[in-house]
Amino acid sequence: MTLLSKRLQAVYQMVDKNTRVADIGSDHAYLPVELLETNIASFAIAGEVAKGPMSRSKADVEKFGLSEKIDVRLGDGLAVINEDDKVDTVVIAGMGGILIKDILSRATEEQLSNVKTLILQPNIGEPLVRHWLADNNFKIVDEDIVAEEHHVYEIIKAQKVNEPVNLTEAQYLMGPVLMQKKTPTFIAKWEHKLNSFKKAVANMHNAKVIDQEKIAAMNQDIKYIEEIL
Repeated sequence: MTLLSKRLQAVYQMVDKNTRVADIGSDHAYLPVELLETNIASFAIAGEVAKGPMSRSKADVEKFGLSEKIDVRLGDGLAVINEDDKVDTVVIAGMGGILIKDILSRATEEQLSNVKTLILQPNIGEPLVRHWLADNNFKIVDEDIVAEEHHVYEIIKAQKVNEPVNLTEAQYLMGPVLMQKKTPTFIAKWEHKLNSFKKAVANMHNAKVIDQEKIAAMNQDIKYIEEIL
């Protein structure tokens, strides 16, 4: 995996074999190239929202001789997908949780018609993403957490189901699968967050105007984190 950063390697590991993938905001099409080179995916769309990144992705796809199997397209979010593409897996990596949620919320029924699996890697705002998944009948089946260049990234894999999806507040916050795995990276992240939250609560108590609602919410998060750790 010469092209992929540690973060993208973790995303790559989540993609099932023999899939048709759309990578939204593809960044040089590194992930689609790797998926096709290693015969994980049979077809991929590399979606870009701007012409500059699209040109770079096209050049990289051509360099690897994969223009027949990777279609680089210009478009906003899932607008690059047509029903005829039969895309069953959508990857959105390297964006904020608000933007990922927005992209998914704007997707039409046609664009999501064949999609069974979502692999999402928000840089921040992971609970927002988990809320969207649960609200739209996507069950989280796997999660990973990796540290790279002083940042910790969470990767969430979810599959479409026909029944309601219910998560606890702690699961929205920390991830249902990550809570089970409890890797050293996960523990380090939440120990750091716990200290930050406790300092924030102490500071809020010293403020001129005390926001009791905000303090209560943060104390609740502290309780969840302490219980899981």
